[in-house]
Amino acid sequence: MVKWLARVLGLGIASGVNPQSLARQVRASDPELRRRAADQLAAVSEPWAAELLLVLFKDMSGEVRAAARDGFRHQGTAATSALIKALEDADPRVAVPAAELLGEMKELDAVRPLLLVMKFGAPETRAAATRALIRYGRSAIPGLLLACDDPDPWTRTRGEEVLAAIRLAEHTAATVEPPSA
Repeated sequence: MVKWLARVLGLGIASGVNPQSLARQVRASDPELRRRAADQLAAVSEPWAAELLLVLFKDMSGEVRAAARDGFRHQGTAATSALIKALEDADPRVAVPAAELLGEMKELDAVRPLLLVMKFGAPETRAAATRALIRYGRSAIPGLLLACDDPDPWTRTRGEEVLAAIRLAEHTAATVEPPSA
């Protein structure tokens, strides 16, 4: 009962970690402490943990950013909202890896934000969002069809390009797969 209540209230007791302690670790001056915090946060699939990982995802230390990236990957779909926030970051060092992770996870809630970044993001971020949507494959098609109907010609063209790339990838995969015995 206590663990259930803690989970509902987001206190972290159910997962065996102390959110306040981890929040202090995330802001520590020692990069090794921050990296270890990312490792611990990876095992927690609560929203507060994803938000703390987002702080580490923007860290100056490459090792800390890599640990946060692995943490998001481990959290899976629980990290989607934090990754969407990262996708909207003006810094491509934050937004590009977020797009890449969303492309790996293929969470449908991220299709529209990826489409928006494809339109308004920095060039590197737009390219990463395009690659991510191509990785989504068929699951991105409904959102891409909406982009193809957009009044903006740039959006229509990008939507059509991504659709064509998805179809090409599917066709290539179908022709490369060996026949089953």
